[in-house]
Amino acid sequence: MRNHHYALGAALLITLALPWTLAAAADLSAPIDMQAVQLQPQEQNGIRYVQGGIGQDEANALRQTKGYNLHVELSIGPEGKFQSGASVDIQNAQGNSLLTLQDVGPLLYVQLPPGHYKVIGQAEGATVQQQVAVDGKSPATVNLNWR
Repeated sequence: MRNHHYALGAALLITLALPWTLAAAADLSAPIDMQAVQLQPQEQNGIRYVQGGIGQDEANALRQTKGYNLHVELSIGPEGKFQSGASVDIQNAQGNSLLTLQDVGPLLYVQLPPGHYKVIGQAEGATVQQQVAVDGKSPATVNLNWR
């Protein structure tokens, strides 16, 4: 009977983790229909960024984009479903806003100088935030999740 409980618990954990795993782990080797991709690099206050990821082709194309050292992923709920339409504010260590965007997501890639930042997201009437260190060597990832 005890082994049955362990098996049931393991099956429950896998069931709960599967949607997030599927959303987070894309098949980057899959062909991309570039007609379905609407990515446009932009700039605000001298900071380059690109955002989007609606649809699998656009999400995969964005994940393959190079030159951005901060990757922000927006999701909702315990299953981690992608969230779009959020507001995102990126502040430097002194609390000054460097990049303020509306209607973002579910993926936002930003090129920042090395340093410490606070990423603040607003959606669904709630605010979430996370501190991040950008070292300039490898991309830092911030996962903002509204539960």
